[in-house]
Amino acid sequence: MQNRILVVEDSKMINNLLKTKLEEFGYKVEQSYTLKDAKELISKNEYMLILLDLHLPDGEGYELIDSINDITNTKVIVLTSTNEEQLREELFRYGIVDYIIKDKNFIYSIYEIDKTLKKLKILSGKKILIIDDSSFVIKQVKNVLQPRNYIVYAANSAKDGFEILRSKSVDLLVLDMELPDMHGLEVLERIRKNISYINMPIIVLSGALTHDIIRKILKSGGNDFIKKPFVVEEFVLKIDLLIENAQKEKNIINKAKEINELNATLEEKVSKSIAKLREKDIIMFQQSRLAQMGEMISMIAHQWRQPLNAISSSATALRVKALMGKVDKDVVIDTTDKISFYIKHLSSTIDDFRDFFKPEKKMQESSLDILIQSALLIVKPSLDDKKIKVTTELKSHKPFVSYANEIKQVILNLIKNSEDILSEKEIKEPEIIIKSYEQEDKFILEVIDNGGGIPEKIMPKIFDPYFSTKKRKDGTGLGLYMSKIIIEEHCNGKLEVQNLEDGALFRMIIKDNSKEQD
Repeated sequence: MQNRILVVEDSKMINNLLKTKLEEFGYKVEQSYTLKDAKELISKNEYMLILLDLHLPDGEGYELIDSINDITNTKVIVLTSTNEEQLREELFRYGIVDYIIKDKNFIYSIYEIDKTLKKLKILSGKKILIIDDSSFVIKQVKNVLQPRNYIVYAANSAKDGFEILRSKSVDLLVLDMELPDMHGLEVLERIRKNISYINMPIIVLSGALTHDIIRKILKSGGNDFIKKPFVVEEFVLKIDLLIENAQKEKNIINKAKEINELNATLEEKVSKSIAKLREKDIIMFQQSRLAQMGEMISMIAHQWRQPLNAISSSATALRVKALMGKVDKDVVIDTTDKISFYIKHLSSTIDDFRDFFKPEKKMQESSLDILIQSALLIVKPSLDDKKIKVTTELKSHKPFVSYANEIKQVILNLIKNSEDILSEKEIKEPEIIIKSYEQEDKFILEVIDNGGGIPEKIMPKIFDPYFSTKKRKDGTGLGLYMSKIIIEEHCNGKLEVQNLEDGALFRMIIKDNSKEQD
């Protein structure tokens, strides 16, 4: 039944036009050209809607409307060539939901069919209460509203009407002005005093609508009015419009409540989100620290290897001489002096690394050249071991205020990044060029290598967390990400990268933070 439409029209041109257009809207359309065929199809199938021509070659469409009302709840839209008011009234009393005039604006009318079906779906199940002492009027209202999927409650007195309002959730009230137990204006005033019904649409029926009565109806809380005996089509259109507007107003109110609730909790949500982001950053920093510790241990081991070998050699030589009985005072003093020297070198190395990786919460004054030289002391033995040539052009001696140790760690990371690429790609004549210079109030470092550069497809991701270019899976993918965080968020600077002819250039731009510190 869902989306199925039956077109009953003897004109093949109109029938085919309706089928084509409605199928464009996504409906499944079946066709009939006679009353007999239509009745047979309706007896076998269920349809959401029937588009019915009133004048068929073997009978009148009215017969089919009666048959439809007897066996199914299918909605009917009538196709007619006339626009007579009396005809329209009669059709609505039969229970149709709408009609279409087959005129020059027929294409527009087909679009209106789709709008009508969507509107009926939205309004389906809305509850309407009619309070009127006329059983005829109540029956008439039910006949025209129930085919439109409205649920209709009825009361013959104000007392019964208030009872229904208390027990049911009513979306719209149709109110007669002349009731046996209370005047309609008094009913209006009592309803509007109750906050529960303050936004419920009310349409008033009256046999005598003077300007004064209309004024009183509107001032007492009525939304619209219709004079008895009413035109059915006008009544239906006003009911639909009031229900639609009330639903829109309700949606606006609900959205406003949602926004107010969101605003009320926004600060808390933002605080929680920031806390989660900070927690995530802390985890990343910890992972980065662990990676740096691994690098540090590797570099310490590299720098300790030669002194430890020398200590081992000196101790072995002294032991051999002792076993041969050739140990004298001068040999012992000379050997122990050498061992002491090597031990001091080991201790100094530990101090250098400890100071280098010590976290700082306060800004310090330093120069870019000093920070570069400090980083090179740590990493140069490893570079020499891999036969990587380091060329420096240091021209930034002016001191500035920033987080010196964090900047040193970034410098070290950039150099180590170039070292890893050069080693991984086995460049024949590997070289790292380190430049520093000043431009106005900016202090600039450039680390350039001849490792072939960064592929363009991954260039936008180079500073993303957990993204690593290393083929060996021992990279955390946090080095460049954390370096960018340190420089841009902690030190108010900028870290960027570009490809040159033979390799990559990482540029670090630092500003003097002495004013921010003050």
